Amino acid sequence: MRTDKAALAGTLVFASLLALVVGWPLMGLDRATSEDNAHSGPLVERDLDAIAQDTLRVLVIHDPLTWESRPGAETGLEWELLRRFGRAHALHLRAIPVDDPDSMLMMLQRGEGDVMAGQLSPSGWASPWVAFTKSYRSFAPIRAVLNVDRTMRPAVRETHRPGSPDTLRVSRWSPFIGLEQTFDSSFGAITLLVDPALPEDLLVQVAVGSCPGALVVDAISSVESRRMPQLHFGPRLARSVPLAFAVRRNSPALLAAMNDWLTDPDEVEARDLIASNYGDGRLTNGPMRSLHSLEFAADSISPFDTLFQAHTDSSNLDWQLLAAVCYKESRFDTSARSSAGAHGLMQLMPKTAAAMGVAPDQGADAHIGGARKYLDRLDSLFLKSVPNKDQRLRFALASYNAGPGHVQDAQRLARLLGLDPRRWDGSVERTLLLLAKPRWYTRSEVQHGYCRAHETFWFVRDVIAAFGQYRDRATRPTSTPLSQRTPPSSGPSSARHHLDLSATGYEPVPRAIDSTGSGSR
Repeated sequence: MRTDKAALAGTLVFASLLALVVGWPLMGLDRATSEDNAHSGPLVERDLDAIAQDTLRVLVIHDPLTWESRPGAETGLEWELLRRFGRAHALHLRAIPVDDPDSMLMMLQRGEGDVMAGQLSPSGWASPWVAFTKSYRSFAPIRAVLNVDRTMRPAVRETHRPGSPDTLRVSRWSPFIGLEQTFDSSFGAITLLVDPALPEDLLVQVAVGSCPGALVVDAISSVESRRMPQLHFGPRLARSVPLAFAVRRNSPALLAAMNDWLTDPDEVEARDLIASNYGDGRLTNGPMRSLHSLEFAADSISPFDTLFQAHTDSSNLDWQLLAAVCYKESRFDTSARSSAGAHGLMQLMPKTAAAMGVAPDQGADAHIGGARKYLDRLDSLFLKSVPNKDQRLRFALASYNAGPGHVQDAQRLARLLGLDPRRWDGSVERTLLLLAKPRWYTRSEVQHGYCRAHETFWFVRDVIAAFGQYRDRATRPTSTPLSQRTPPSSGPSSARHHLDLSATGYEPVPRAIDSTGSGSR
């Protein structure tokens, strides 16, 4: 009897294994069939009436022109437009981020989403399986490459000149795939390599130097030229392509409502206004507010040279560096105030000033001493992780402007992306800029969140440039005491002190010194 039970158990085990082996390919076939069905047409019945009783689910990609999420806010051109549509029809909206086109299409057909928003062309990859709305905007393809960096050695700089790549990567999401034959012939032959990355991720690859060039939507230059100033955008390579939203083919009421909304004259005007915020011109910084400006003689750097010298006698810092920081921060104005709360000659934030022993009512001597002490402390902070003195100076300056936490976050991102966390130039200065992008500053590796990184990027470059020019004037020039200084006479020889930094940054975008001050300290 025991033998019969054992035999029966063995037979059942064998049968189960046989069924598993035979059925395994069939399970794969079921999944493949499901995917084929998703591509062939809708798998649910869900139109505007059902959506109105529930939620309008918008399938989106992470991109400044589509959808970006940050604590307390959701932005993006396509998302803002659809939010207006939702308000017009009393619909509750929810964004569902998707990483690849196949998933987006299947989620739409299965009813997991109702609208596809991903910079879609009506003649693009999704056209065989969905219904497209009328176009909401047209965009042209442009090239994105690294700028020529004038801080590079000439031999290296020549190999990084903008416009050199004749092979560009293009996201498989791009509405421009297949347009090579329409490119302006004056730019030469251009080959497109389709990349699985999202458009934003592809742009980041260019920004950190791991991709020579990408084909992107022209409107992105207005958004990203400020966040990532190391990039050069342009020229437009071909005609504009209309972009639209996509819905299931069995959602005629939703499609009709969206088309009516898109063609409404009032909405057209509002849409143009919203789109202009994303696609017209470059963004600029406003100047730091200052109560008045100082005049001083041309035989010295500033009225405070003797104080800069006195406070660096026992420090490893050069006094001209303190002067350069002061010029960048306040233009040597003791009454300067920034919108972030920094004040005084060296634009110390209140908490930093208190930590350095500087009281709010103290004068220039205390503020300069506090700034010198803070820079010394920041230099010590990076002493082990950044052994090169010149590079460590850049880390200290970046930390002075943005705070050391953001700079250390950028070092962690540099390691993650295969860049050198010990080098500022061309490495950490690039990953710091990613901390202005929600997908990066919300990562688990980032501990200090969002950073106005473009301000810090230019702060370091402008201070280093000013420092170099000050140091070239003289090793230690003797300043005229303030009590003996006479007001400057009129005429060209008494022009206000001015620094020319045009040869110290990136070639395509001339930069004057930015007086935004404290950044995100």
